[in-house]
Amino acid sequence: MDLEEYIDYLGEKDTHEVLSDKEILDLATNLEPENESAEDDDSTELHQISHQEALNAVEILDQYIVQNDFSEITQTEHDEALLKLQKEIRKLRIASFKQSSIETYFELVD
Repeated sequence: MDLEEYIDYLGEKDTHEVLSDKEILDLATNLEPENESAEDDDSTELHQISHQEALNAVEILDQYIVQNDFSEITQTEHDEALLKLQKEIRKLRIASFKQSSIETYFELVD
């Protein structure tokens, strides 16, 4: 990095903000922002993340928080948010499993 890049470092204005539970859930479940519609989406299709992959990602975030120097209050807030996220993912996994079981049952009956 030369002197000019050092003086005008792009990452200098980066901030670290705490995400709300809804923002974390939206990011983790790849929900579209409320002001965009699927019709306006020009991006390529994203890989469908499994429930287990999402739970693994939450575990990685938990480890990241433990390994870094977060204040105790911030760490507690993140822990609570991650626990809520884990519960929601597990609920989705159970609902998905139930739906899959019902569909399999009706396929066998037909």
